[in-house]
Amino acid sequence: MSVRTGSHNGRGFVRRGIALLTTALLTATAAVAGTAAPAQAAVPDRWGFAYLQTPTPAPGTVLDTTRQWGGWKATAPALWATVDQIGLGRYRVRFPLTASANGVAHVTAVDNAPRWCQVFQNFPSGTDQIVVVQCYRPGGAPDNSRFVVDYTAASGVLPPGPDAFGYVKANPLGALMSSYNSAGAGNVVTQIGTGFYEVQLNGLGTALLDGNLQATAEHPNSPRRCKIARWTSSGGTILAYVFCFDAAGSMADTWFNLTYHRQRPVFGAVPPTRFAYLWSPALGGPTDFNSAGGVNTIMVSGVGQYLVTLPSVGFQRTTVQVTAFGTTPDYCNLQTPWILSGNTVFVRNVICFNAAGAQTPNNFFLTYSSSV
Repeated sequence: MSVRTGSHNGRGFVRRGIALLTTALLTATAAVAGTAAPAQAAVPDRWGFAYLQTPTPAPGTVLDTTRQWGGWKATAPALWATVDQIGLGRYRVRFPLTASANGVAHVTAVDNAPRWCQVFQNFPSGTDQIVVVQCYRPGGAPDNSRFVVDYTAASGVLPPGPDAFGYVKANPLGALMSSYNSAGAGNVVTQIGTGFYEVQLNGLGTALLDGNLQATAEHPNSPRRCKIARWTSSGGTILAYVFCFDAAGSMADTWFNLTYHRQRPVFGAVPPTRFAYLWSPALGGPTDFNSAGGVNTIMVSGVGQYLVTLPSVGFQRTTVQVTAFGTTPDYCNLQTPWILSGNTVFVRNVICFNAAGAQTPNNFFLTYSSSV
């Protein structure tokens, strides 16, 4: 059953962006996908996720051990991801033994008040990966916030099958900074207008719209937010249209990270085998997936608030990311940390805001994974 909201039904559209989006959709042609070669390397090479449990952590704080895990645990189980607060609303997250120059990071704020978090910087430091997170309140002033963050870097390709994984990091003009495609077919980013980008993930699409998307702004100087305005699957290519905004809600250029995953967690690793994802406008369709066969549900729990229930996948350490869907400057976060009851995951709630910070209905992508 779909949850219908008013965030992209004609109210408050960014008119210039809509016109550009319409033109792009009419003229887009899918690139020819290459033939997938036999698998050459693990997908991903390095990955990790973590949750900041307090907005004012002491130096070197170990991030919540019930909501963090990573590929490093296979060889160094005693190591944990840590955080240092280095400014108002600014946090340096350290993923051990995860260093790479070709990865992407995603972050979602966790706060009852209107907040958003973005990537400030993302770079290797020795054998570790550093993801610097910056959080803001409405108006663009830095402010402290809890958040969930993940990082992944991949290489090689996957053999043909139902699963797929790909990502891009692009600069404000659309040039690729990092890129991965599990079909080996390559990705392309094109800037269509101010703050408006088309992402082509070649060879990863199916006949039906399937899988999940996450998008996160990255900027070292200015507040930015990114969301998915629209997406299609055409000729084996996933086409994702990304809208990015400044603090005032005007479209603005920025670096951004985008990940597509189908029948794999958002960081690309299998195992874990207990994971789920959904796209709220199409609940019950191919974009609604539960690896244990559970029926995911969404219940409206207030204005711009949505209780998400994911049965049968709640095991051990866990993570959740959310990205808003639509063309307005609205954005979506997590109101409180998700919880496990038995093997059921309760996300209470996804909470969405407009540019002024008022709660407002909005559609969204949500993705969840356990550590097993």
